[in-house]
Amino acid sequence: MTLAAIVLAVAALSVWLDRHRDRTAGLAGSSDVNDRDRIRVRDDLRYLT
Repeated sequence: MTLAAIVLAVAALSVWLDRHRDRTAGLAGSSDVNDRDRIRVRDDLRYLT
């Protein structure tokens, strides 16, 4: 039972760390709220059409 609790705790920690890494691994200077690269690409595509 103790082994199952340890494995569950390690799995939960792994999921939490993975989500934290994904949230902070974006483009340099961009956040989830203000993605400057998406704005730039949208403006480039608008220019082409």
